[in-house]
Amino acid sequence: MNRLLVATTTINWNETIWGQLLLAAVLIVLVNSLIFLPRRLIRIRKLRKSDIIPKVRGLRLSDLDDTHLQLQVSAAPQHLVEAGLRLAVAVQGPDDMKRQVVTEPTLVPQNTLVVPRDLAPIGSTLWVNWVLAGRVGPGASIRVSRTL
Repeated sequence: MNRLLVATTTINWNETIWGQLLLAAVLIVLVNSLIFLPRRLIRIRKLRKSDIIPKVRGLRLSDLDDTHLQLQVSAAPQHLVEAGLRLAVAVQGPDDMKRQVVTEPTLVPQNTLVVPRDLAPIGSTLWVNWVLAGRVGPGASIRVSRTL
């Protein structure tokens, strides 16, 4: 009688339908994680890399005419330009602690932007940032001097 009780109470998971289904599910999850996890990691890395907005580089300020200055920047990465990267400029006066927006985020054809002289007087500082959607990248600055 003891053998009969032991035989009926001892369950081998490999021999039952539910046990086999559970083992098959675990095997499927393992195989899928080995195949698809590297793809997801690569995709996440690409998305993170595209999320980074670079700092504005290569700022040059020159005279355009009597009433305007010409601000030139280095070219931005092409994948960000295609995503709608824009340039924003703010000015900080020579004796002022706060900044005033000169241009709303605008596209920059040929990496050049025109700034009115009356908004950027001599001795002021122009703060320039790349803007992508609602995010602003790190800023760079250039001082407006008498000799450009």
